Amino acid sequence: MPHCLFCRLSSGLPGNRSRLFTLFLLAGLLFSVQAASATTTLHIEKRGPDGKTVLASRDINVSWMEGNLPVQGDGVTHYYHQGPVFSDNPDPAVEEALRWNPAEDTNVREKDMGAVKGTALRDLCNLVGGMDPGDNVTLVAADGFKKTFAYKNVYQPPERQGPMVITWYRADEGYVPDYATGMRLVFFSDTSSNPWGLHTFGNEDWKLSADPAYYYYYVQGGERYPTTTGLSVQQLENITIHQTSGTVDPTADPTPSLPLGLLVTMTGLLLGGWIASSRGDDP
Repeated sequence: MPHCLFCRLSSGLPGNRSRLFTLFLLAGLLFSVQAASATTTLHIEKRGPDGKTVLASRDINVSWMEGNLPVQGDGVTHYYHQGPVFSDNPDPAVEEALRWNPAEDTNVREKDMGAVKGTALRDLCNLVGGMDPGDNVTLVAADGFKKTFAYKNVYQPPERQGPMVITWYRADEGYVPDYATGMRLVFFSDTSSNPWGLHTFGNEDWKLSADPAYYYYYVQGGERYPTTTGLSVQQLENITIHQTSGTVDPTADPTPSLPLGLLVTMTGLLLGGWIASSRGDDP
């Protein structure tokens, strides 16, 4: 019996069909590995009100960003987001307050984004004409996960929210691609709202800084728990400004699309199954 996985899967297939099936599986594996890698370049574009017309676009890499735009972060200061607070209460108002956690003292230290450096999102947007009031911007990861943000949070962030920064360096990992989750959106919040004096982007910070349509919830068993970790898009690949409001629905399901590698692998498996069930041999 063949010992390798590809050999076992394709051993019952004749000639060329076996080779074709193995090729599809290998292609899927290759794309999966690539999709899981940290990103080192960004594609930035601005689209018109129709959502299709590209008004300006730019492709840049990390070395260009570091050399030509202001660097945010010193590689020493740690920044934190806040995970969901799993508190329940029979009083809906009390329960909501517990989950937003104004004290900012739960599930914070566990969400250390590291001592990072990066480039402000607003500076990246300005490379393609910037945003105007009413515009929004969508950040898309390599696996298709996306989040949309309003003009005011990019250009007029309150101190407790802090600037939105696309990070490309983490002190304990280095630059991307060694920084495995980079490029990554991190909010550089101030230290005013938690008991430890940490730079923490808490759930209540976002509640007070953004419109409800842009809140993010972790959903479990029909319950919704606000969290800011879900806003931190990892392995960022594309930034798209949408001119005028209403071109993108920020409440759309944020569930990431299937990665390309997984789609290719599934296609290979389906094709292999079809070939295996067909009759006749190759010429």
